[in-house]
Amino acid sequence: MTHFPTMAATKKKDMRLSLRQLAALIERTEADDKSKLPWFKMAVFGNDRAASPSGHSFRSNGNVVAVSGIEADYDGEEIMPEDARDMLAEAGIVAAVYTTPSHSPDAPRWRVFAPFSEELPPDERERHMARLNGIFGGALDDASFTLSQSYYGGNVTGRPKVRTYLVDGRHVDTASDLDATAKWKRGREKGAANDNGFDEAAYLDAIATGESYHPAAIALAGKWATAGVSYIEAMKRLRAAFDRVPEEGRDSRWKERVASLPSILNHVYGKQVEEDIAEEKRREEAFDEIPTAEEQAEIDADIEELVGGNAKTETDGLTFLKPSECEASDARRYVIKGLVAEGDVACIVGAPGVGKSLLAPRLAYAVAQGQDIFGMRVRQGGVLYVAAEDQHGMRARVAALRREHGEADDFALVAGVSDLLSKGSEHLKRLKAAVKDRRPSLVIIDTLAMAFPCLEENSAEGMGRVVAVARSLTQWGAAVILIHHDTKDGQQGLPRGHSLLNGALDVSLHLSRGEDGIVRAKLTKNRNGSTERDIAFTIGTQALGLDDDGDPITAAVCRELDPGSAPERKDHLSPSEKSAFRILADLIEAEGVEINRRRGIQKDRWRDVCIASGELSAADDRDGHKRAFNRALKKLRDKRRIEFIDGHYCMAVIAGEDSFATDSHHGGDDDDLV
Repeated sequence: MTHFPTMAATKKKDMRLSLRQLAALIERTEADDKSKLPWFKMAVFGNDRAASPSGHSFRSNGNVVAVSGIEADYDGEEIMPEDARDMLAEAGIVAAVYTTPSHSPDAPRWRVFAPFSEELPPDERERHMARLNGIFGGALDDASFTLSQSYYGGNVTGRPKVRTYLVDGRHVDTASDLDATAKWKRGREKGAANDNGFDEAAYLDAIATGESYHPAAIALAGKWATAGVSYIEAMKRLRAAFDRVPEEGRDSRWKERVASLPSILNHVYGKQVEEDIAEEKRREEAFDEIPTAEEQAEIDADIEELVGGNAKTETDGLTFLKPSECEASDARRYVIKGLVAEGDVACIVGAPGVGKSLLAPRLAYAVAQGQDIFGMRVRQGGVLYVAAEDQHGMRARVAALRREHGEADDFALVAGVSDLLSKGSEHLKRLKAAVKDRRPSLVIIDTLAMAFPCLEENSAEGMGRVVAVARSLTQWGAAVILIHHDTKDGQQGLPRGHSLLNGALDVSLHLSRGEDGIVRAKLTKNRNGSTERDIAFTIGTQALGLDDDGDPITAAVCRELDPGSAPERKDHLSPSEKSAFRILADLIEAEGVEINRRRGIQKDRWRDVCIASGELSAADDRDGHKRAFNRALKKLRDKRRIEFIDGHYCMAVIAGEDSFATDSHHGGDDDDLV
């Protein structure tokens, strides 16, 4: 290890440090400005200052004698340092991760040091840097590939303290299996030799036998991405490999890895997908197809006809209505009167677990049957319910609705849709063909996040694509309802992401649940009527039968309350309780694992993120933040907002009632405190 007192590197000191000693040194070092912090490099430098541009610095590519490890920088503001630690652990690579003074939970920034098993020649570094980069799906900064690149470490006075994370494992230079997923500096192609000896069948067999899940999936995804296999095709192949595992072998580890497949592919394919979408934006405008030469000629002819004054008013696409004609115009046909009309694009918005995917199928079922709901008239029509997320769970909910409300032949649950975003999406083409053929009154897409993988939600272009797709499904008269998450604070009831989506909506319905277990729907936007409608429901359960062990199988259902019957909301969560509850919801959405037909987060993970956020307490020490977390946890449990199941925290199915997960182990009164 070489230590430079400042970035200028006019002085240097050779050091022998373990990763633990390096982490301790970084944690206790502090300066009033980052320019005064020391720099570190896992390399041996000579004494040739003339090799540097200034002629005074020891730190230059030409002065590197040997390398003893890799240093890399991440400023992509998406991968949390805790996730980086876990990804390194999954790959089995020894390393140290530390945050920079500019890091925050909303904009994560960190660095990683990964030592070699021995000192290596300088030209070996790039290959091993590509291995490390592949673990993070190519997300590390390109500057990390620079041979002499060094990084400062330590605290800046007045900024949040840096945190370090140590990972045990093998040295990256001994991990030849990582060549299959190596990600080189952008614009540099991986050498052909790196593909030699890749045994795809062996990796697929390793998944099928349970020998290796995550490393094999990473290796296969990296290989397929390099070979030009599409994201959707890669997902199909990986899911087929996991489906080869016998039923008796599908334990919690198998379920967790299946649930993590989208995140694996997002990491590997993310940059490629973003580049593809950016290229599409440059070639197309407003996501419309570029006209052919013949189509453009027809357009030009139409424009010429308009300019020449020869256009026929009944065919020129423009209408001019007098006030009397406006009054005489026919009203739009409603789907649910006062709520959703033909051709609308609407959105049901709320936090994870609040009941969005219970209310939506209930509304759809009412339309399919032509039965009034929440005191509103319903016009009977066909329904296509696109279950892009949790298809198995949605089948159970529809089965429960059938038991409670009878048959609904015009309701169709659509499975197999997982990409409406990609250019030329086959899923979108097939869905549009189905809408054109069946002419439903209502199409529901559940959820927006799963139906539009790798969507840049905060960009106007990304949300413009969502709106364009939804509008394209309305051209045959259907209303479209999107199911989406709300913003982090949940106070304004707005859909998450760029404001273009909310601006384009005809109807927006925000769900929230109070301490009384009642879910209330607030219309934040309604072009079909009042925003003061009383829509409220509770979450109940419906028995579906018995499983192989004789235990009851149940599914959650929406049970609407008559207008005016819901008592006034009593939701008294303290600010720290609200913060802890929101962090849990965000974690479940981002990385929750399936626990007995529910999604949850390990207790240590929730605690650590809450403590790291600093939102629950103004205390200066970790113990103070831990006590604040324990108080919030106990209150949330007492108020039946959360459940503790098999070592995981889950959102309560309904406050004040027992969970419908009948085969779960619930913790005692104090065994989930930390």
